[in-house]
Amino acid sequence: MTDDRLRRFFDAWNEHDVETIVGYFTADGAYFASIGPDDEGTQFRGTDELRRGVKAFLTTYGDVRYTDLRVAVMGDHGYATWTFHGIDPDRGPITYRGVDVFEFDEDRIAVKDAYRKERSRPIGG
Repeated sequence: MTDDRLRRFFDAWNEHDVETIVGYFTADGAYFASIGPDDEGTQFRGTDELRRGVKAFLTTYGDVRYTDLRVAVMGDHGYATWTFHGIDPDRGPITYRGVDVFEFDEDRIAVKDAYRKERSRPIGG
């Protein structure tokens, strides 16, 4: 994996290109969404589940785009920080900061583990 290739992965998200996004993953790759019922959020493993998860994300939030992208690849691990923009079906337009932690298998993504800052009342306030 390279920084440039990882940036192109996010370009595919901005283009809402499900097949290209899924094509960046290994056949047994995993995407752990930042929200969901499990410690890992919602888990999508393997090509068919990855496709389902990506489609669900893009459909749920509509007009998905990532800005302020910063990536770093260090051998078989890496991360990307970003600002997410989308439309929540209940709240309207949303924006939040987040980070994806990656594991790579050569030039493919084995794991994409997403984390985000959720807006709420301040801690201690």
